[in-house]
Amino acid sequence: MKLFSLRLTTLKSKLYAIVFASFIVRVVAFFVLPNTASNLAPDEAAYADLAEVVAKGLPIDKSSHGEGLYLISRAFTVPASLLVRLGFGGLDAVRIIASLYGLLTFALIAFILLRIFDSQQDVKSFILKNQKKVLILFAIFGLLPSHLIWSVLGLREAAMEFWILVVFSLIFHVFVVEKSPSKLPFLGILIAIPLVFSSRPQVGWVLGVTLLIYFLIKMRLKVAQILIPLTVIGIVSGYVVTTAFTIQGTKVFVAQKEIIEPRPSETSKPSKNGQVTFSPTPMTLAQIYVSRFCKTEGQEVVVQGIKYRCLLKGVVSRVVGLKNPGAALVDQADVILLRHEGNKVGAASAIKTLSCPITGESRFDKYFCIAYRAPYMTFTFLFRPLLGADVTSSFSLFAASENVFWLGAALFVVVMFIRNRRLAFFGALAPSLLFFSIYSVVAGAYEGNMGTAFRHKSLILWVVILLLASTIVATQQRKAEQQGISGSSKE
Repeated sequence: MKLFSLRLTTLKSKLYAIVFASFIVRVVAFFVLPNTASNLAPDEAAYADLAEVVAKGLPIDKSSHGEGLYLISRAFTVPASLLVRLGFGGLDAVRIIASLYGLLTFALIAFILLRIFDSQQDVKSFILKNQKKVLILFAIFGLLPSHLIWSVLGLREAAMEFWILVVFSLIFHVFVVEKSPSKLPFLGILIAIPLVFSSRPQVGWVLGVTLLIYFLIKMRLKVAQILIPLTVIGIVSGYVVTTAFTIQGTKVFVAQKEIIEPRPSETSKPSKNGQVTFSPTPMTLAQIYVSRFCKTEGQEVVVQGIKYRCLLKGVVSRVVGLKNPGAALVDQADVILLRHEGNKVGAASAIKTLSCPITGESRFDKYFCIAYRAPYMTFTFLFRPLLGADVTSSFSLFAASENVFWLGAALFVVVMFIRNRRLAFFGALAPSLLFFSIYSVVAGAYEGNMGTAFRHKSLILWVVILLLASTIVATQQRKAEQQGISGSSKE
């Protein structure tokens, strides 16, 4: 007697069979992984610690990484804390939640694909003719080694990807699938945006800017007019929930820039013994950023070749105030170069920073340098490490091998786009492509080492898969048109 009768005859059964295979792999990986934080993801320990602290109801600042990390990872650590309360260890809890997010993302893609299959006749026709190609692309998304690994280890990448895809799925629903949508998709977008911020605020800002640009372009549509204020509310909410918190008895440091042979100036005044002392001046944005690295009095921190010394300003208990969200976004852009340098510290695969023809310190100079380096940095983010000189370890060899797929996919899309002069379903893909472009440029400028960059680019794998599918459809459309023209001419 057969206990199971599994017939993979329909698209739905085949898609969910692949989802089930992903589930099996995740279960096996959970039991195979060591009981300590993986070398591929040392951050696991920090998230595990936070999950245990939250579960026990202890003050967040008692954790090893404090309130800051908690605020920008709540969409991940809070669900993990619920598992800790059920008796799981912190590390097991964050790994289970990461796997659940990854599995939900995979299932969400399958669900959306089936909805499109049922509602879009042109897409249905393509899938029926190219079912094997569709299933291969779907399997690549769910089972590509790095993408699978980052959603099995206890990292917030899986949570971030899930909420990003929820947002874009709902946007696709209200613009393409359902011309007169109900209130529920709008509510979903409003909730999901702050959850993206609570997974990684930098990505939340990129998402918010992307959506506002797209909705402004579509301003003539009523749907876009509704979504613009909702997006603004979502951005502000996301900024607030990841920024405002109370500091209780926390040491506050000032990063003092070290100056060799200081000279008297208008801001200096001689003391009684004839030495020069400098009157206090407001901290620069660079000093505020560097002060976050301070842990002890007298610690030295070097960023962009400049040495800073940490001075204890005091111990405070206060609520950190909020800025205007527009000003906060500008601040995020202002520290991109500093974060790039900070991400290079101690990294074996540090990304070489191209020299910029402008060496000034003004905001214009910094933005010009980001734009000047953008082609090189974006290429590095998307396709390096490459096989050859970039390979310095077993991990970099693994990354370089997988990057063959990324580079091959990009070349295929570019070559076919030049030949076809089109992308199929471009209107539906537009918001995803806009996000892909902005994210790639910003992340390229932000990343300081290839290892972290390789992990962070897994967020846009779904856009690469969509581009490949769109290119295949466009190629088939062009061939059909050519055959039609040829047939007409023969007649």
